Amino acid sequence: MHLQFKTHRDNKTDTTIYIDTVFISGTDSVLVVKAAVKEILIPLDIHSNTTTFIFQYPNATSNTLQVSYTGQTKIIAKDCGAFTYYQNLKVLYSGTNFKETQIKEFSTSLLKDPTVGNTPSAYAVNYQIFY
Repeated sequence: MHLQFKTHRDNKTDTTIYIDTVFISGTDSVLVVKAAVKEILIPLDIHSNTTTFIFQYPNATSNTLQVSYTGQTKIIAKDCGAFTYYQNLKVLYSGTNFKETQIKEFSTSLLKDPTVGNTPSAYAVNYQIFY
């Protein structure tokens, strides 16, 4: 899932958020960011139809974002097998720092590779979060 962070005053201006870690439900792993970011690509739990993310900040505060989605398996070719497309992305819950009015939806489809080269592609943005 591709998130961009924008400023409330001007919805076109990027803002920088410092994130320590992102805990992702359904996995034992923790995404260690420890960086100031303007956008972030985070994985979903493909074994579930919901994923909960807990964003941990340097000042020991955290915020939760929960999303749901559906998977649709399509057979590309008999020789290639099947591929699952994830779509219908929807915010189920956003914590106190991610108020519903601060989240703008762009795309409800999830791309297998939302990057061009090593940078996230603008066409792959799922949500913008305003601070």
